[in-house]
Amino acid sequence: MNELTVLDRRNRLYVKILWGMLLLGIVADISASLPAKMLVILIAFGGFACGLATVLTYKRVWSQYVMYFVPVILSVITLLLLVSDPNPIVSTYFLVYVNIALMTLYSNYKPILLAGVLGMATTTYVFLDSKLGPELFPNDSLLYLYMYLIFLTVALAASARFGEKLQSQVAEEHHRTSAAKELSDRLIGKLESSIQVLSEFSASQKVDVNKTGDISREVTAAFQEMSHDIEQQSQAVISVSGSVLEVDPIIRDLAEGTSRLNGYSARTAELTHEGEVHIAALSGEVGRVREIVRETVHLMSALREQNERVSSIIGTISDIATQTNLLSLNAAIEAARAGEHGKGFAIVSEEVRKLADHSREAASEIATILAAVRTQIEAVSEEVLKGETAADASHASCLQVNQIIGDISGNTNQVKEQAELASRAAERVRERYSGIADDSNRIAYAVERNMSSLEEVCASLEDQNGKIGSVVSGYGSLDMLISELKQLTAKA
Repeated sequence: MNELTVLDRRNRLYVKILWGMLLLGIVADISASLPAKMLVILIAFGGFACGLATVLTYKRVWSQYVMYFVPVILSVITLLLLVSDPNPIVSTYFLVYVNIALMTLYSNYKPILLAGVLGMATTTYVFLDSKLGPELFPNDSLLYLYMYLIFLTVALAASARFGEKLQSQVAEEHHRTSAAKELSDRLIGKLESSIQVLSEFSASQKVDVNKTGDISREVTAAFQEMSHDIEQQSQAVISVSGSVLEVDPIIRDLAEGTSRLNGYSARTAELTHEGEVHIAALSGEVGRVREIVRETVHLMSALREQNERVSSIIGTISDIATQTNLLSLNAAIEAARAGEHGKGFAIVSEEVRKLADHSREAASEIATILAAVRTQIEAVSEEVLKGETAADASHASCLQVNQIIGDISGNTNQVKEQAELASRAAERVRERYSGIADDSNRIAYAVERNMSSLEEVCASLEDQNGKIGSVVSGYGSLDMLISELKQLTAKA
């Protein structure tokens, strides 16, 4: 539609030139006092031809053929001016060259060639005319006149052909530029959607990590309480062991220490009852810790999967940035081929390439951060799995300790009963003494092992808290990077 509009404007310009030349010829004929017959012929033919060209131009009928009709009219008007002038001058003949030159405004070699052929025909007629030839070309050769026309026509036609090809190349480059801009717009749209998804994912994961940190701190606090309780129980077990060690001299001096043995037995029963209460609480807390650690394992697995999804999205962004870079490079090559006319397009392609490089660098930075986050998540997962194993071991140990404490409670009750019958059961108490000593050793060993396991779990939980803090810091860096990407897309 743009080409047709430009053609119509050129046709209208030529129609105005035709009317101007016609009016100029009429004025010249009137000034020369030519016969009315010649003036009527000029007005009739010129008015008809110019009117026909005007109708075709403004009605947009055969617009693509007006360029061939115009040189014919100009040639006929030139010939009429020469024939109707009683004293023809060579400057009127120069309208033949003006006709050829005017055809260059179409930027098409075909009307130029037609004007050249019509000029040669007009030259031939004028040169062979018995009146016009001697007056206009008294000492000129027809061959030289042909050569002048041919040189001018060929030069202008070649120039028009070159301009036509150049316009075609410019149109093609414009089309490619539009395609590249459309691709860049689509890329920016996809990048914005990816950034939105990444931002939502980061916010969601940040909340989950914060919750994980809170849970980890709660677990650490619970384990610290358990450590305190086990320490108290360890002291109680040490007290029980001391009491057991005192049993032997009491047995040797049974007569004198029966009342003292009853007191120790009562104290042992109280301590055993307290031990049962604490062990029951410890078992419940360890079970809760084990469930919390298992839930933490599930959360870390989900976090790792989400991290891998983000890595896949960043890979897609990097691929799109690479393709954009290649397209901008191809566009720059085509702009270089276009020469001076492609400088503006080269600048645009360079900006697109820079934007693609920035996108790729940003995607690479995100991938690096996500890789670091993934490494930290893996490390945290390993530590959580260790915590789960330790929690299971602690739970089993608590059950065993609970059973042992139950046995101790039963044994203590028996000791109390036997103390009342000390005079009759001294030998039986001596026989059970070795069993009580073994049980005390096992209890002390179990308590010591539980304390060691609990200390390891506490250390692991503290390390986990530190790593979760690092993960939170990493998500802070990720949020900053997402903000930078949003700013880049906004500038684009």
